[in-house]
Amino acid sequence: MRRIFVGFFALVVTAIFSGCGAGTTSVSGVVTLDGKPVEGASVSFTPVAEKDGGVGGSYGKTDAEGRYTLRTVAGDRTGAAVGKHKVTITLSKSDPNNPEGAAKELIPAKYNTKSELTFDVPSGGTDSANFELKK
Repeated sequence: MRRIFVGFFALVVTAIFSGCGAGTTSVSGVVTLDGKPVEGASVSFTPVAEKDGGVGGSYGKTDAEGRYTLRTVAGDRTGAAVGKHKVTITLSKSDPNNPEGAAKELIPAKYNTKSELTFDVPSGGTDSANFELKK
């Protein structure tokens, strides 16, 4: 019985110090559309795996150079969970020609509502999560 307890204790200590279950890693990159930086776009990463360590999805907003840095939705920490993510990128502007004031999406649907973009977040993080979009 004592041997089981010692083994269990060692497992718990290892999990705590290895960051098991709650780890995020830094993720940033650049979004371009037809070779030009996209300013003001929302970039969302949603984990594909069922277990993401409780981190949930991550999001970021591009600056004038198209650069973004992700933050988690749950807990608002910097980064994203390690592993494969579905990626969506949106940029909507109000359309003055629409009498109802609805916004017009400026990024093609293949990158948002019909997105098949994915990104595999490495355990060491990355500053090269770049997306070169085309119209």
